[in-house]
Amino acid sequence: MRKNIEISDEKISEFLEQFYGYFESGYAFEEFLKVYLEKIGLDEVVVTQRSSDGGIDLEAVRYGVGGFAGADAVDYFVQAKRNKPGTTIPIEKVRALRGVMPSGSKGIFITTANYSKKTEEFVDADPSRPIILIDGKSLVESCIDNEIGFVFTPVFSKNAMDALKDETDDLVKEDETNEGVKLVVDKQISANDIRARILRLPKAITNLLPDDVHKVKVIFNGLSPKELTVAKNRGYLAGVTDLYKESRLIAEDGSYNPCKAIWKFSEDKIDITIKEH
Repeated sequence: MRKNIEISDEKISEFLEQFYGYFESGYAFEEFLKVYLEKIGLDEVVVTQRSSDGGIDLEAVRYGVGGFAGADAVDYFVQAKRNKPGTTIPIEKVRALRGVMPSGSKGIFITTANYSKKTEEFVDADPSRPIILIDGKSLVESCIDNEIGFVFTPVFSKNAMDALKDETDDLVKEDETNEGVKLVVDKQISANDIRARILRLPKAITNLLPDDVHKVKVIFNGLSPKELTVAKNRGYLAGVTDLYKESRLIAEDGSYNPCKAIWKFSEDKIDITIKEH
């Protein structure tokens, strides 16, 4: 994805004119949006029947954690308008989309034109039936960010290289308690791990655990050592709910704060330090 590339509003406007002119028809724009929506994370994107779409041009789904039986899947209904940049989408068009959205779904209105302040206020007034408004400028910026239809000449950046620097070696050098450490691994503690109340083990550490191990001592982010249960499949540790709460990976409001962490494996323990949220 695009990083640290500043593009002027004037250049974005120029890109938008080129982008708008690329599509020969509204149908071609809809076909493009099918690919676009898939690339930004939606699933099962389809272009609807053009003869009687009821104000909906595309439909899509976004599945939740693991896609388990679709229990927390969200349906998206999309209206697309390839209108000339600089023009404004009538509020009635957005009202029509909300009117045909089934209960529990979300709407997306995507255009190469603009929206009025009144339309934005209309959308915000009813958060129970959310509609995401994507105007021409936002669409072009999103395509640039996701490298959809835009390419860039590479430029060496020291700052970008510094941002990629692995801090693991620095942490090992600075920490005076590394005696006996056999392995250091940099691994993400994901939102799915936190939601499931498990601590997924790095494979490199799993490979070093004895075959008959059932418990392992863990020091989690400086907290008191705790014996955690090793799952039968040896893929994760259980009994971590309190550790997640004390470390604020589970916030007071119940939300999750995924993070990167440094894992240090020794003969008698695993020491895990949160690197960044």
